[in-house]
Amino acid sequence: MTWFPMHSWHPVMVHLPLVGLVVAVAFDLVASQNRSARWHDAATVLWWVGLLGAATAIATGLLAYNRVEHSDPAHEEMVLHRNLALATVAVLLVTALWRWKRPYSRAAALLGLIGAMVLGGVGYLGGDLVYRHGLGIPTETLEEIAHERGGHAHGHAAESAHPDTTVEHHH
Repeated sequence: MTWFPMHSWHPVMVHLPLVGLVVAVAFDLVASQNRSARWHDAATVLWWVGLLGAATAIATGLLAYNRVEHSDPAHEEMVLHRNLALATVAVLLVTALWRWKRPYSRAAALLGLIGAMVLGGVGYLGGDLVYRHGLGIPTETLEEIAHERGGHAHGHAAESAHPDTTVEHHH
């Protein structure tokens, strides 16, 4: 599809597994504390959704990895993002298998918590690749945007550059 390039599917696919796995881990923490079948069952559904979604996110990420224009510094961060994502999903897969063998395991829930925190870091790197390195945005489009902006910035960065226009906050 030319209207929606293949590499554009990755940002669409990452959100469901990210949220699903983080909430699954949170539910497992509650289930392990209370030995609650309801929390455990709800977590199990989210683990399935999260892990299946993670497989899709990885597949679309690998497609994007090979298709987007990028700089050398962006490439280094892309490699880190990819490797950390693969390692984190592996840890979460081990966690999922552990929790299915030993429901209510606090150790599995804590490993899941570590995995979820690192998954947040993976997501941060992905956002950084887009917002700092312009990954997924063709060079021609970046040049058009730079021309449109004409050096004019909006937001707090522009305000702090001109101290006489900043708003003072009184405590």
